[in-house]
Amino acid sequence: MNPTATTVEVNGYALRELRVRSGIGVADLADQVGVKRPYIAKIELGHSRRVSPKVYNALLAALAITDRRVLMANPHAAAEQISEAS
Repeated sequence: MNPTATTVEVNGYALRELRVRSGIGVADLADQVGVKRPYIAKIELGHSRRVSPKVYNALLAALAITDRRVLMANPHAAAEQISEAS
């Protein structure tokens, strides 16, 4: 099974930078996304690189990001990966 068909690869460093610049704590972001705090920490540290489209969309919404490519590890990903995260 192709992992990109069901998940989105996230740039953890970018997630952390945007979260900090937004003034949102890890626990608050986790609450908004509907996951546990350690999961957000793992994403930011690069230990969990792929998330479901549902989690990806929730991260974008929580950080008020409109360009879906901002958090992608490969922002030049195939159009189908972006559309599947929609």
